[in-house]
Amino acid sequence: MPSTPSDEDTAASNVLLRGRLVDALRSDVIRGRYPAGYRLVERDVAETYGVSRLPAREALQALKSEGFLEVRKTRGLVVREWTERDVVEVFGIRESLEALACREAAENRTDDDIAALRSAADAADRAVDQGDPSAAHDANALFHQLLVTASHNRTLGEIMAPILYRVQWLVRQIPDPHAVSHDHHLLVDAIAARDARGAEKLARDHAERNRTTTLRTLFGDTPRWSRLG
Repeated sequence: MPSTPSDEDTAASNVLLRGRLVDALRSDVIRGRYPAGYRLVERDVAETYGVSRLPAREALQALKSEGFLEVRKTRGLVVREWTERDVVEVFGIRESLEALACREAAENRTDDDIAALRSAADAADRAVDQGDPSAAHDANALFHQLLVTASHNRTLGEIMAPILYRVQWLVRQIPDPHAVSHDHHLLVDAIAARDARGAEKLARDHAERNRTTTLRTLFGDTPRWSRLG
């Protein structure tokens, strides 16, 4: 006689399903499947991803709490539209946290961490050479996740995860992912050499360049963001 799933098994399965749906939906927003202002409806999400409406509703609320969606009075949940202030604030947080991650990575990294970082940086270079900017962005996103992993600071990793998702979304607006490659190789060298101070400075400079490039890409050359306070 076949066994009947327990309540605990069913609950665990539902949690896993919701997690996978959130990951898939977030990834599709980051990759531009749903552009800024796009309305996401519970029913449509359920049909698109082959789930019932409850996990679809929960996934949409999760992305709203992560800052990917916002409520419009007349339209409901839509993909968030970035403002200059949003970009400045996200990159400011990213700069501070990633500088800490790189400093601690230089102090705590293992040989495996260095090998993984170099592999990600090289993968981004190859993707650009092959004319595949999406793959280059994927490799660059992995590189930044690996920086946090190399810090061996679990709490920092938990705090940075939602920030890195937003940064991935933003930097995909940059038409030339190769622009960050040189910085990544310098960061690996500094971390490999256990140069904590140098790695921290490189991380701050890198975040600042990314912020400037992203702002110019999204909003033009007028540096209005310098007056945001």
